[in-house]
Amino acid sequence: MLNVFDHGALPGAPTVQTSALQAALDAAHSAGGGTVLVPAGLYHTGTLRLPSHVTLHLENGAVLKGSADLADYPEITGSFTDAVGQKRNRCLLYAVGATSIAITGQGVIDGNGSAFGYEQDGRPFLLRFVDCTDVQMNGVTLRDSPGWVSHYLGCENVHVHGVTIRSHTNGNNDGIDIDSCRRFRVSACDLDCGDDAICIKATRATPCENIVVTGCVIRSVWGALKLGTESAGDFRNIIISDCVIRDTHGGGLKIISMDGCRLENVQVNNIIMDNVSGPIFVRLGARLRKYHADQPDRPVGILRNVSIRNVSGRVWEEGYLLYGKLKRKAGIIVTGIPGQPIEDLRLENIRFTFPGGGTPADAARVDVPEQETEYPEFPSFHPIPAWGLYLRHVRGLTLRDVHLGLESPDARPPVFTDDVAGLRIDELHAEGRLLAPADLPARG
Repeated sequence: MLNVFDHGALPGAPTVQTSALQAALDAAHSAGGGTVLVPAGLYHTGTLRLPSHVTLHLENGAVLKGSADLADYPEITGSFTDAVGQKRNRCLLYAVGATSIAITGQGVIDGNGSAFGYEQDGRPFLLRFVDCTDVQMNGVTLRDSPGWVSHYLGCENVHVHGVTIRSHTNGNNDGIDIDSCRRFRVSACDLDCGDDAICIKATRATPCENIVVTGCVIRSVWGALKLGTESAGDFRNIIISDCVIRDTHGGGLKIISMDGCRLENVQVNNIIMDNVSGPIFVRLGARLRKYHADQPDRPVGILRNVSIRNVSGRVWEEGYLLYGKLKRKAGIIVTGIPGQPIEDLRLENIRFTFPGGGTPADAARVDVPEQETEYPEFPSFHPIPAWGLYLRHVRGLTLRDVHLGLESPDARPPVFTDDVAGLRIDELHAEGRLLAPADLPARG
């Protein structure tokens, strides 16, 4: 085991310790691999590279804090433009093409995110791993990133376990972004983020597959669990289970194909949502954005074979101003587009209490805009003409043991359908009343 002190690192020093910290990491790599120990103390640093066969171990009380100077963050390989149009190619700690790497311990990696403006070009991520294999993240706390907290691009065989994230100092503070990765597991993490807490995406044309997320506790300003919106590559074989989501704006669960991907074979099971707006949003659209210049053109994608089981909670509705209009955020929304429906969706043992408050004018708004190419956020569809379930452009939909309740009166019906075929209902309850297909109002 190598100690960073042996390479000149000085805890508490006012200057950046980048050279000394990097020297320790490189020495471990040159020795054939090993562990680099960071003892308790505060270490200011710029960008660090984690080489193959090296573990960075942060003792309890150790803090790596990012420099406030963007010049201390050189551009790295694997740049791309994200869904909000910002170029991403800087970070505090990264690895490219590395194998058998790890970050462990009870210490903290602090991105010093408040030092960077939201509109600042090139504001860095906290952690970034590109085309790496056999990656372990265990026990550390990640805090206050200038951008996304952790981004894994094109990685394989990754396990993120017992990680704590606290990041609210800047915009787009995604917690864990799993991007075009394979064999990826997230377990027992505690996340409190300013944007999507766990986001599975594909900014490359290669798939994101064989992903497991389990046993996490999540709070987020905007979105807890999301597949998409970046979806240039396919999504398949994904399991999300046994998570608690609390006090979250912007959606508890979002499953989205917008850029031509085939999203299929997804299972969501055992999720509790407490004070969550927009609990479930399933969207197939046709934005068809490219994230790299050499990406091929793709037609509209496919979203099919998704099951969502054993999900319950209380929906928290708060007014959200979008494009100058107040939007209602309650309701489960499932919507494809004309001629390209969502296929084979199953909602089973779903129990939600909604806030109510819908008006007769909301109930009459049956021509909800399609918004095929717009950024997919469910508040933009509101007000919807149902207080519980809004279902549009779906083929093969099963509703089994679904219970919908209200906290206050609502002039809208509990369920509204538009272009839904192959609807199978087994125990659909609204306010204690058992509903049959004939009870569901439909457009046209």
